[in-house]
Amino acid sequence: MMKKAKNALLFSLTLVLLLQIVGCHPKDKFEWNAAWSAPKFYGNGGPFVEFFYQGKSIAGASASIGADPGWGLTSGGYAGGDIFKPVPDSVFVKWICAIDGYRYEGGSRLPQDKMLSLFRNGWNSKGEKENYTQIIAGFAPGGNVTVWVSGQGNNKEIINFKAKNKGVWKESEEAEKIEKEILSSEKFINSEVNIYRYLHGVPYSVWEKGEKTYQYDIGFSSEENRDFYESVTAFSKDGSYIFLNENQFIIPYKDWLSNHITDGVKEGKLPVHTVVQWISEDDKQWYKGEIVFPVDFQNTFESFYKKNKNVHIVYVMDKLNPSGNYTFGTIWLQGSTSKERIMEFRLAKLNNETRKYDVSKYTLPKGFVVPKWEGRILLQKPTDFEYWQEE
Repeated sequence: MMKKAKNALLFSLTLVLLLQIVGCHPKDKFEWNAAWSAPKFYGNGGPFVEFFYQGKSIAGASASIGADPGWGLTSGGYAGGDIFKPVPDSVFVKWICAIDGYRYEGGSRLPQDKMLSLFRNGWNSKGEKENYTQIIAGFAPGGNVTVWVSGQGNNKEIINFKAKNKGVWKESEEAEKIEKEILSSEKFINSEVNIYRYLHGVPYSVWEKGEKTYQYDIGFSSEENRDFYESVTAFSKDGSYIFLNENQFIIPYKDWLSNHITDGVKEGKLPVHTVVQWISEDDKQWYKGEIVFPVDFQNTFESFYKKNKNVHIVYVMDKLNPSGNYTFGTIWLQGSTSKERIMEFRLAKLNNETRKYDVSKYTLPKGFVVPKWEGRILLQKPTDFEYWQEE
């Protein structure tokens, strides 16, 4: 009798344990978090997103201040919801656009079947299955919203929609006074953000229509035989960081001359602006530049892309002038059999004594014209903005 009681107790405990395990990961519920995003240089204020399933709130994310982490990337803030939850069938968002000062609010149904399939199947990375772990809502100027499912930096776009313009956001008189003082300050007018907006405007249509992607990569070459560390940070028109080759590769100069580039390509958007750093191995020579691409670069790229395979955007540095406070390079489009020159650029050399750059880090393309500003809030033209431009 005692043995039967023990067996019954053991069976009951086992059943409870199994139910707990199953309850932790029920069918068609997945481990994911809500998150929000904004384009680089085109941030927002007070972002808020909430996801729903069958009329019930299941997850959300918000922040008391805005940020511009990059289109499709996430920023810190409050996130809530159970660990395991169903895939949502609708979304609600609200935020204040930093470009226009408008308050946007609205929602949309979500293609749940499509999202459910993505969460079930995951995606393949180097022969192994990876899971999607986030649903991100991106807020862009003009009330444009994009929703992605994301995992390990891999974003899959789900839907685009427009939130309603609820009018100009009004704060207290004191808050508006402080904001006006910040935006009119010399520090902000000559900041990286304001200069970027001055050079690129507000590309409203790119968030409405989306941006094309291509199979290509970015490379780096130099006539110098010495060892240098290089990095190219690239931004697309919609405010995305461009992540192509995980380890941006050095192309031996002789291979660049002979078009012998064997590195593979990946899918990505085209750059409109890049930040280039070139640092000697002994850390004594630092060069840096911000390069604005020609306005018609996409047309040039597409024409070259149709005729060539294994296409790369290659930054080729000239030989250094040791006594100079800058150096030059050239951007090329390069395929397996040919190359096409895009533009020359200049990198400023860091003064090791003052720890400043003696010449401007900015390069503008030949014939560059500042775009018309379309934002509601007047953009202040930078007062301390110098640049080098190819004649």
